Amino acid sequence: MTEQKIHNICKVYNISNYKINSDGSIDVNGNVDLSHLNLNKIPIKFNIVKGYFKCSNNKLKTLENSPNEVVRGYFNCSWNRL
Repeated sequence: MTEQKIHNICKVYNISNYKINSDGSIDVNGNVDLSHLNLNKIPIKFNIVKGYFKCSNNKLKTLENSPNEVVRGYFNCSWNRL
């Protein structure tokens, strides 16, 4: 995935304060809320999120692309199809 595509995805999902890593994943210094968006998959690869990560109330069948680590927050992926 190109850096421009990553920037576009972050803009669509209101993800800010992020750094793109060499493997195409992102580190986010803040919260990520992807809940209630009717997602079938997490749209971008996350590495570290320094805040909460919410992806609840979607149609996710897998946790692929979810963060490797959530620091100073929580991970909520309830109400999906996992």
